Amino acid sequence: MAEEVVTAVLPKAAETVWDSIQRITEASICMNDNHSRFESKMKTLCAVRDDLKDRTLKYKSTKNRTMEDWFHRVMAVEKVVEELQSKFTEKQETSTWIHALPRSKLSKQLASMCVEIGELVLEGNQLGDTLVHKVADRVVKMTAPDISYIPTLQGVLDKILLDLSNEDLKAIRVIGMLGAGKTSILQNLNNHEKVAGMYERVIWLTVSGEENNKENLSIEMLQHVIVERLIVDTEDATDVYKVAGRINKELTGLKYLLLLDDVKAELDLELIGIPEGAKGSKVVMTTKYRHVRLPSCSSIEVKKLSQSESWNMFHRLLSLPSGVKNNPQLDRMAHKAVSLCGGHPLMIKMAARIFKSIENHELSEISWSDGLQTLRRWPEKGNNEPMKDLLKFCCDHLDQEHKPCFLYSALYPEDTEISTEGLLECWEAESFLKGSEDAKIGGRNILRRLQNLILLEEGATGQYVRMHKLIRAAALNLLSEDRKDRYLVKTSESLPKLNGSTPKRQCVDLWTGKEWISLANNSLDNLPDAPRSTQLSTLFVQKYSKHKKIPDSFFQHMPSLLVLDLYMTEIMTLPSSIKRLSNLKVLYLNGCIVLKELPSFIGQLKSLEVLDIRGSGVGKLPNQILGLTRMKRLLVSFTMSTQDNYDVLFKLSGLEELIINVDSEMEEWCNTLIDEVVEKVSTLPKLISFQFRLNNMVIDVIQVYIGCFMSCGPEIPEFYRYDSSIVQELHELQYLEVQDCCMVEEIVMCSQDVSPHVIPKLRTLILCNMPCLRKISPILAWSSLESLTIQDCPTLKELPLDISSAMGLQIIEVDKEWWETLQWSDSNVEERLVRCCFFRQLA
Repeated sequence: MAEEVVTAVLPKAAETVWDSIQRITEASICMNDNHSRFESKMKTLCAVRDDLKDRTLKYKSTKNRTMEDWFHRVMAVEKVVEELQSKFTEKQETSTWIHALPRSKLSKQLASMCVEIGELVLEGNQLGDTLVHKVADRVVKMTAPDISYIPTLQGVLDKILLDLSNEDLKAIRVIGMLGAGKTSILQNLNNHEKVAGMYERVIWLTVSGEENNKENLSIEMLQHVIVERLIVDTEDATDVYKVAGRINKELTGLKYLLLLDDVKAELDLELIGIPEGAKGSKVVMTTKYRHVRLPSCSSIEVKKLSQSESWNMFHRLLSLPSGVKNNPQLDRMAHKAVSLCGGHPLMIKMAARIFKSIENHELSEISWSDGLQTLRRWPEKGNNEPMKDLLKFCCDHLDQEHKPCFLYSALYPEDTEISTEGLLECWEAESFLKGSEDAKIGGRNILRRLQNLILLEEGATGQYVRMHKLIRAAALNLLSEDRKDRYLVKTSESLPKLNGSTPKRQCVDLWTGKEWISLANNSLDNLPDAPRSTQLSTLFVQKYSKHKKIPDSFFQHMPSLLVLDLYMTEIMTLPSSIKRLSNLKVLYLNGCIVLKELPSFIGQLKSLEVLDIRGSGVGKLPNQILGLTRMKRLLVSFTMSTQDNYDVLFKLSGLEELIINVDSEMEEWCNTLIDEVVEKVSTLPKLISFQFRLNNMVIDVIQVYIGCFMSCGPEIPEFYRYDSSIVQELHELQYLEVQDCCMVEEIVMCSQDVSPHVIPKLRTLILCNMPCLRKISPILAWSSLESLTIQDCPTLKELPLDISSAMGLQIIEVDKEWWETLQWSDSNVEERLVRCCFFRQLA
């Protein structure tokens, strides 16, 4: 019996020994490979460690102990790494077979350390994302017009700078009429180098509510702006007094300059949390009301421009050619036009634009006479508000294609940077762009028209536009006439409460029958349960932070909704009633940081064409997103922990444009991600435009236009080599934009074998912020080019255009000073092109 047992056991024992020997041998063979992976992982860990060390020196950390614990564990790993590295040096030349056992042991240790190091890398990246917060910048620069050539405005700025050095003054008041240039002066003050050297924090605060509202914004809203600017943690501060305490604590001990724009009523700075005059701190405010003052306050008045200043401004904005000076009649008309503006800078701007847009530089007495008659009809005699009459006149005379686009732009809050792409998407969703073969191209033409009339202005970058508060007020007045009770715009102010003392009937009336509703930046307490908004097509509820949840039945009765903008709301979930929005085309969830997932019923939004979840808390896309068969444009954020959860997006066969924000500063990981994603997007059959937007790297955006779709966003970088099958697709390219490529010196042909007609259909070329660009290849043919925009390319002195390639150009947007420095080999080309020029405005 015993022998039988032994016989039964021996084969199993022999088999186990053999397996063990085999595993040891395999591990020995893999030692070098494991060491290579080990070294690579350790290199990544060191990069994360160094990055976090740099960031903790520059930025605040909300959880220092957690960060220190991570650094200590990294140090412990580094000691083990040194020991393993020493052992590998000893054993790397030994025999795989003879020394299999010690090699196998080291190989397994290396493999185990790879796992541990990988976990530390992941944890370190998460620490960087969640525990380190940026310290507020000393100054946040803003777009500011040039006022140096206008003595009245520049003189006020110089006087403010002088008063800032007066220790007896605590505040400076800048007073002036509507459109006098007060905000422009304050913007230039914010950007001034002397101010940056004098103060540790410069804080800009737009104090007014809507232009038609005579009150300041609420204390809560003003505090919210300051908290965001100073990056103050107020998560557990439940009332204005606690928030004020946090602000006060942040500013105490700092020398700050508080810039208050458009103050309409007395302001209690102490209640907001502003400490009085700490360390020589000062307040500068603008107002149009003489009764508004602050303690220990000097006063500077912005007066109307003189006739000579008005003429210089008009001349500069219109870019008057020498032909006007040689034509007494035209010169006389231009001076009359300036006289009618009465020294109002904003009116002078509009007058210049009206003349400029009459017949695109047709310098005839008839066309200019028509322009003069237009100006004479602006302010009615005896009216005390010619500015508002002027604005209303311009708005009333927009054609039927442009008017709804202009009115729609007023839905955005006052002083807001409006994304041009977002605006075009909304116009398209509302079917304002029906008449164009390509909706986006038609939309851009309308946008350009509105900008030419300064009904819209360029924002901080070319990707944004703004609407002046006076123009927006005129637009809202026109909207009330055009749509009567079919719209509701209550941004940056309080609404009647939707609970408590407000009658239920009033709540119902607030939402019933409306086509457009904008409640952005609002202090609304609650949203109604199930408003009967059957005609509603656009709903803006941006930056709505009073609650964490939208009522589950909220969208129950909104069958016509086309655009839903929930940007930066603090919603935690989407209500189930959203699946009833069968006609919804545009959904913005960007910045919804506490929204952790998209529900499975998102796939029931069959009409959805645009979805933006950048900067949200969404960590995974559900498979049901494949039900969005009409999806054309998707905007998402990738992090190291979420990238693998987004593979489903590469199965959206109808996708035409994909934008990926990469939330990581790990260059090696970003490069790997780029390679992987480029390979995946190549399988999308209808994709036309693809962008990577990278944070804190040399190149901010990688963008490839594969077809002829026009999209905002710059940058085809020189460092990334694209597959040759894509130099084959360039023959369909119609829109090319290169921006913020600061080191690029030449735009050249990448191969001598490529035909000069590689981009034969290119219609629009935009080059922005390329300070080193010296040359554009003369080899390329530009026969189809219609629109050319060049900005901030100071070293580019010659354009690669001849008389044949210049024939198709219709619009050239450039700075006048830069244009005058260009060198021309053919004066006929210059003469032909100058007639197409729209010189960018400097004020």
